[in-house]
Amino acid sequence: MALTPVQDSPSRPVVALGGARPPQALRPHPPSPLPVPSAAGSNPAEQAASGPKPAASGIVLIVDDEEPGRKVAGAVLQHLGFAVLAAPDGATALELLRQHPGAIACVLCDLTMPCMDGWETLAALRQVQPGLPVILTSGYAESSVMKGEHPEAPSVFLSKPYSLARLQAALGQALGGRQAGGRDAP
Repeated sequence: MALTPVQDSPSRPVVALGGARPPQALRPHPPSPLPVPSAAGSNPAEQAASGPKPAASGIVLIVDDEEPGRKVAGAVLQHLGFAVLAAPDGATALELLRQHPGAIACVLCDLTMPCMDGWETLAALRQVQPGLPVILTSGYAESSVMKGEHPEAPSVFLSKPYSLARLQAALGQALGGRQAGGRDAP
């Protein structure tokens, strides 16, 4: 499969592999924009422009079946200083991880996706790269998402929709090596 650009940026390209998307009827949840405005009411672009930037480096792999979510998250992550790879599903994410051994610093993975869900994707990614920091995102309540037995726990759970500040906090927690134990980022 060939890599195709998702967003044109000469310094930090966002790329996707494949790009096949299921028909709207097969998608289990409506698209949710990422991130959302803060309580102060500023929009995400204003937050990104005015907010503090963490010392960021490395590649973040975004795994989400919703293209708008991948694009917005990619733009915000680029602003924060990360290079970005984007995958529309778990199988593509695994392929990208294998193509870039040791280069991916963190994964931002949606829970609800067709074929491989977030839990299956998380477990498969960690089989390839044990200890890989993974932020699991979902529009569902954390209490229902984290129920049950799962072979791998995410580094951080991040509820959708989320603000720039909450994404930054989740990245800091995941990349700092602290296990969140399934708790939501502040």
